[in-house]
Amino acid sequence: MRNWLIYEPPGGARPTLEGVEAFVTVREGFSKFAFLVPLVWLVWRRCWAALVIYVLVEIALAFIAGWAGVGAGGTIVLAFLPNLAVGLEAAWLRARSLERRGYRLAGAALARTQEEAEAHFFQEWLGETARERATPPHDGGGYRPHPPMVLGLFPQPGGAR
Repeated sequence: MRNWLIYEPPGGARPTLEGVEAFVTVREGFSKFAFLVPLVWLVWRRCWAALVIYVLVEIALAFIAGWAGVGAGGTIVLAFLPNLAVGLEAAWLRARSLERRGYRLAGAALARTQEEAEAHFFQEWLGETARERATPPHDGGGYRPHPPMVLGLFPQPGGAR
């Protein structure tokens, strides 16, 4: 099971099937594509600040490797360190990029696939908005507390101890 983050577009979305298309779903976890070709991934996902930092770090590491006289194997390892960072933090980078563009975290879902996560989330989201429209305004009358739940050896609250 994977954790999926669902982002609502800027200005909100209508509770219709057309409004659902504007949402963005982000899978948390390691991204192989972001690890293997981080430049392409960062451009494709429009993570501009991360792209600039990635390029600067790669240039700095190449300069350090040349200055320190690191061999070919060490240079390759140094070159893949920023790739590893992008692969590990791909979901976070994309989420921050979406938030900078005005998207808002609407919820999360735990599912095996993106389709399953979206189905769970949108079924609940569309149901909540339908209930909000169908529910009359609360008049605030009469407080009725829920019966207290007691865990332990004594089945009744305030019972013999």
